Amino acid sequence: MKKTSIDPQMYVFMSSFLLPDGMLDFFDVVRIDEEPLPQEKVYRGGILHIYLDEQDNRTKAQSSLSANGFTEATLINDFPIRDRKVVLHVRRRRWLDAEGHNVVLNVYNLATQGTRYSEEFAAFLKERLGYLPSDGTFAGVLLQD
Repeated sequence: MKKTSIDPQMYVFMSSFLLPDGMLDFFDVVRIDEEPLPQEKVYRGGILHIYLDEQDNRTKAQSSLSANGFTEATLINDFPIRDRKVVLHVRRRRWLDAEGHNVVLNVYNLATQGTRYSEEFAAFLKERLGYLPSDGTFAGVLLQD
């Protein structure tokens, strides 16, 4: 069987339709996993976990900072895709300044304030339900940090 290679830009192009607006401007998709749910659950499609790491967006003035890994992932619920719940695992870069102090550079509004929902998904839920669920569930499934 002949192997075909796929242009990495095609993955970026397709991801831009599935992720919240502007997410790929600051983050790279590093991994995608699917977690199947037990058959007795009402929502049978499983959970799609999308892992995103912040890109190196330092300016010239910040170029003296040295990399110091990533923060713990923030979990953000987003629109379901093909009968699968979607959870974004977003990690931000940490930097060290010349004195060895930890620095986190950019602040992104990734989730609606006070929730773990992407802004678009929160607006949809609020319009549809009239409120945002605040019990830590996502379509009846408890999510853990």
